[in-house]
Amino acid sequence: MKLWKKIALGFVGVFVVSLAGLVVTYVIKNQPSELQEPNYFSYYQSQDTKPEGKVGIYISQMILPETYDEEVYRNVFYKPLKIIPWPIRTLLQVDRGTPLYDAERYFEFEAFMPTRLIDHKGRDTDIDGVSYVEKYKAGDIEFVPGKDYTPGYFLFADRKAGMPTGAADLMAKARVFYHAENAGMTNGRVPEEASIIKLVSRTMEKVQAVYGDVPWRWANAEKYDEARAAMYALLDEGVDTVVFSPPRPIYSHYEEFTATVKTSVSYIRDWEDQYGAGKTIKFIIAPQLSDFDVLRDAYLNNLRDQLKDIPQDKSVRVVASFHGMPWEMVENEAWLQLAPPYLNAMLSDIQSILGEEKGFAKWDAVLAQDYFGEMTDMYPSTNDIYWQSIAENYDYVINVPVEFITENTDTLFAHAVVNFQGFDDFDVYEPIDYPDWDQPLIRKYVQDGTTVIYNSVPVGPYQEPLIEAHFLAIDAILSQATDKESIVYHGDPIQ
Repeated sequence: MKLWKKIALGFVGVFVVSLAGLVVTYVIKNQPSELQEPNYFSYYQSQDTKPEGKVGIYISQMILPETYDEEVYRNVFYKPLKIIPWPIRTLLQVDRGTPLYDAERYFEFEAFMPTRLIDHKGRDTDIDGVSYVEKYKAGDIEFVPGKDYTPGYFLFADRKAGMPTGAADLMAKARVFYHAENAGMTNGRVPEEASIIKLVSRTMEKVQAVYGDVPWRWANAEKYDEARAAMYALLDEGVDTVVFSPPRPIYSHYEEFTATVKTSVSYIRDWEDQYGAGKTIKFIIAPQLSDFDVLRDAYLNNLRDQLKDIPQDKSVRVVASFHGMPWEMVENEAWLQLAPPYLNAMLSDIQSILGEEKGFAKWDAVLAQDYFGEMTDMYPSTNDIYWQSIAENYDYVINVPVEFITENTDTLFAHAVVNFQGFDDFDVYEPIDYPDWDQPLIRKYVQDGTTVIYNSVPVGPYQEPLIEAHFLAIDAILSQATDKESIVYHGDPIQ
């Protein structure tokens, strides 16, 4: 064989081997997180739900904080990486420099002259004492344009952030937008954390009224040390069975089975290794809230009150919306199995209200997702339904967010920006004045003759069915306990 043929064949062989190696690496690194072991969705479906011995309740989920919390926002950045393919997720974790936001114009898409630039630590000057604005003027900082509904930011590439630029970006935006006074909120405070703690406390009052002083702990899942400490404190009371029961209407891999359930079990196993002296703790996942019909009343009662002042001769479309995902990317997501019974029942209830109870001249009810609508063909986006309804000359369009139980950074900011995109009167820079967190935050816009209403979440007067559903989820497990005398509580449950 001629030398050039040997060389060519050698190159081909190396290329084939390299390509095969790349394919294998891609497949290994991109195994769906929903199918990786331990698979807690499979565990949930087949678990033994009968408690043994002394029972404790552990309530934990991702909560965005009332005031700025660096740890929470940093951890939130990492959460979606599990569904993003390699090598993109690796690239997203690169420190490309320090992102900066203007303190007044934090939601821009094209370059402009800033007045005060803030980094993820809340600083407006570089380590040499020179302001970031001056460094921008000197050409040391560039503007990275925004895209779709994600705003741009300024990037100081020569100054490393000390973490992925994406994490620092989220943290800086939270500082200047979500938690700055007279920016996102007039008081700079987000209701979710306080509202969840209040809800959980009321649920446990009902539980203890039936079962006595049940040991329980609540923790924000995104504050890992505090969540671990809460679990350890529960186990230190001599608990034999831990019942995990977050107040979540619909469970998912993303939020529960590859997240809070996974970390909660890891805390238990670590405690067993360190302090258990051979003891094995039983772990039970309580049912999701939407398994109980009463949950729907929380949203439907709120809707009925919104509809009562609308004349019967008007046309009304109700949009029952949820967060949404790029579903084709996560085809094994538990949500896709667990959500339809609840969503279909909710849709049927809404149709009955609009047609049989109210008898509007023209009515309709649809499902939609607030986020990732452009990345899936499974459900339309809430924004698309809004504009379709406007084009069809509906008098009213009412949005019922059936997956959220408190106002949070999604409902207040991220989803609002997407849902109201293109609306004449929606201004992202108008601070939200929401002083009473026990009343729904109703947001209304009139666009081309159609009144679009965001009907808010079931708080205050609408919350009792939600609390009842949470109680029933816990009761479904505790009612199976043989020794109910073993349920005793000592200590502060809120960590």
